[in-house]
Amino acid sequence: MKIKLTIISGPHQGQEFVFDGHDTFLVGRTKDAHFQLSYDDPYFSRRHFLVEVNPPRCRLIDLNSRNGTQLNGVRIQTTEVADGDEIGAGHTVFKVCVLAAESADKETLALPVDPIAGTPTIDYQPSAVLGYRLEGELGRGGMGVVYRATRERDGRAVALKTIMPAAGASRKQIDRFLRESRILGQLAHPNIVAFQEAGEAGGLIFLAMDLVDGPDLGARLKTRGAEDVRTAVRIVCQMLAGLAHAHAKGFVHRDIKPSNILIGRAGVKGMVKLADFGLARVCESSKISGLTMQGEIGGTPAFMAPEQVTHYGQVKPAADQYSAAATLYKILTDRHTHDFPKDIGAQLAHIVTMDPVPITERNPDLPAKLAEVIHKALSREPEDRYPDVMAFRQELKRFA
Repeated sequence: MKIKLTIISGPHQGQEFVFDGHDTFLVGRTKDAHFQLSYDDPYFSRRHFLVEVNPPRCRLIDLNSRNGTQLNGVRIQTTEVADGDEIGAGHTVFKVCVLAAESADKETLALPVDPIAGTPTIDYQPSAVLGYRLEGELGRGGMGVVYRATRERDGRAVALKTIMPAAGASRKQIDRFLRESRILGQLAHPNIVAFQEAGEAGGLIFLAMDLVDGPDLGARLKTRGAEDVRTAVRIVCQMLAGLAHAHAKGFVHRDIKPSNILIGRAGVKGMVKLADFGLARVCESSKISGLTMQGEIGGTPAFMAPEQVTHYGQVKPAADQYSAAATLYKILTDRHTHDFPKDIGAQLAHIVTMDPVPITERNPDLPAKLAEVIHKALSREPEDRYPDVMAFRQELKRFA
């Protein structure tokens, strides 16, 4: 399916924008807007509103604009948009049209579906993944369950991530996911959880990764609270080393947060491992996760860079630097960078339009120079951050 936005009123009447996949559309006066209004128009803010599309779904988010955004004549903050709705700001009005796909891949994965929720219902039993002996659950999230397992052919201990495809996932989508996930095997670094293999068994897609014997940083924060400066900086510096390796090979993580940082054991020192590298992009490009919008699978978008919100399909390494800095902020304060509202759309608007709360307001004992380093990496504009994550790491090492 596709979504078409047509300008039906205003100086640009007749102009059309068509989307056939998950993307964002930024409207405003700023030069990085997908649709840029003249600076002579007093009704538009620099970044006025954002339309997130994932056909047939469409979400409208006002970016705390001065004069507001309307849906069918009613001012909104964030809302779902349907076929035929009209989005208005200033003298410009867009009409939303949901277009049926010209053709469809009808060969779908046979999964039992919950008749109410419309999503697959998988019985997560140890026998569901042939070739592996499952020995206990390590965690679960919006897409599936992670198990501690032993690969039967060689006795290797692994973390087995089982992924629940969206209802009606096509054979083409499943094959693309498996093909693209295997590319992750190119990443070989001590600070990245190593990919072993991907496959399909018992109605599930699975990824086998190295098993890290230790907690994730999110769980550690819940039990221990904020870390001291030296420990926090050392954790993030290790993670940044792995990140630099991946960036050099053309990979962007897109989902750096405490729960994706594992604290393993290597001798007497903790070994930091970055998990789920590239998984967000692979799930997105293959569309096996269904018609989800930003923040719905990964939970809170609190670690997202502003440009990841506004330019969803064009995420670059600078976004990972921002997320790493937001993670360090969380480790040092056990608080997020912003005082976020509860609504996900409002959270996204907050990231785009508001500066982070100064970290020394969260923890007055932090060194002022460290605060400067963190806030530079948290700059709203990517060009105001460090040139790359290694430059960020070099600055942080002074505090390790």
